[in-house]
Amino acid sequence: MLECEDLPCADLRKMDEIYISRYNISLVANLRRMKQIGLKKWIKEQEKLYKCPECGGEISMHDNECFDCGNKYNPNINNRVGG
Repeated sequence: MLECEDLPCADLRKMDEIYISRYNISLVANLRRMKQIGLKKWIKEQEKLYKCPECGGEISMHDNECFDCGNKYNPNINNRVGG
């Protein structure tokens, strides 16, 4: 587990770059959003973001595929929530 005194530290920036390139997800942006709106609201945003538009199931952030119906969908490209 990473513990940085200053956000984002070098290790977190490196992980962030990997997640941006592989999954179109910024860990740093997510942490800033959590701080901005609070954890409970951020979780609600994520639940909405990762809800399959076809069946309402949950989309995998790593596979961009619905666990229930198999729909291929990348919500980080197709449908941004929040700011």
